[in-house]
Amino acid sequence: MLFGLGPPGIDYACDPHPALARLREIAPRYYAPERDAWFFTERTDNAALLRDDRLDITQSSSFADRSDPFRATVVRQLRGWFASCGGLLIQTVSAVTKECLTALIDQGEGDLVPMVAHAIPSRVMASLLGIPAGDLPALQHVAAGLLQSFDLEWDGRPAAVASASRMLDLYFQKHWRSGPATALMDMLRATQAEFALPHASMVDTCSKLFTAGTTTTGASIANILARLVGAVETSDAVRAFHSVDDLLRLDTPVLAIKRVARAEVHLDAAVILPGQKLYLLIGCSNRAPTGERQAPPLTFGLGRYHCLGATLARLEIEALLDAFRPIAPSVRLSGPVQWRESWLLHEARSVPVKIHGVFDAD
Repeated sequence: MLFGLGPPGIDYACDPHPALARLREIAPRYYAPERDAWFFTERTDNAALLRDDRLDITQSSSFADRSDPFRATVVRQLRGWFASCGGLLIQTVSAVTKECLTALIDQGEGDLVPMVAHAIPSRVMASLLGIPAGDLPALQHVAAGLLQSFDLEWDGRPAAVASASRMLDLYFQKHWRSGPATALMDMLRATQAEFALPHASMVDTCSKLFTAGTTTTGASIANILARLVGAVETSDAVRAFHSVDDLLRLDTPVLAIKRVARAEVHLDAAVILPGQKLYLLIGCSNRAPTGERQAPPLTFGLGRYHCLGATLARLEIEALLDAFRPIAPSVRLSGPVQWRESWLLHEARSVPVKIHGVFDAD
């Protein structure tokens, strides 16, 4: 049973999209009584629900502080900062991407997931937040456990990293007090001082920026790399280099955005009761029939909770495509691609490759 209480199975984990497409055809608004949850597949429904103020986000999906003063200051400042600091972001992303691919080429083989997909967004966020390189492995491990909060519970699901949120909170409490004065940290500290914002809110902001800016982007890049290397294996490399929007549409790792109803919501015959969970299956909506693909993908959400780091994620994917394109024909799988077993996360966990050829690091 789709979204049942048992494990999803390896076939679904490797490619959930056929099952989601069937659900879209048979029951685009699907209620699962065993979970007391709704699943929506249509783009029009999901776009409307993402903008519906009667639905709440979950704590794992946003900042802990949802007060109006916080949103009017920190959230607004962050949106402006990411939009206005294009030069700094491009420079940082380009340098990190080159370092990661140079290391892969020099080694001649390796796993694209830890060496490239996870490394690029983690090192970029470390640079922006002033996190020492030596702290990154432990932070990445803890943050990876939090990504599992996007998934459904099921019998036998691997346990998340214990006390991950608390561990990150402790780390960023210290980092907020004594971390380096990067441009991003300077802006956040100035905002706190100007508006007398709670210390805990700023610590949570740093923690969420790191986790959101590394886990989902890293998973998206992993899926894109699996696509590109797989296309090389089938001599389809040219067509694999889609636009960034197409890749975000095809390879979003978070298949559903979660909401909780605060009030009764009617969507034609669907009646959503207060307290019921909603899973907006954007991974299905993004792969709607061709005629419905004119609008941008829903990967980053819509409305007031549109992803703050969308600009940065796009830059990272664009930089990866530009840098990877010249070497792609010489990258070959050296083993099977391994996928996360999950209902609502589709993520390549291992893409082992060998490099056939010699490249100039410049």
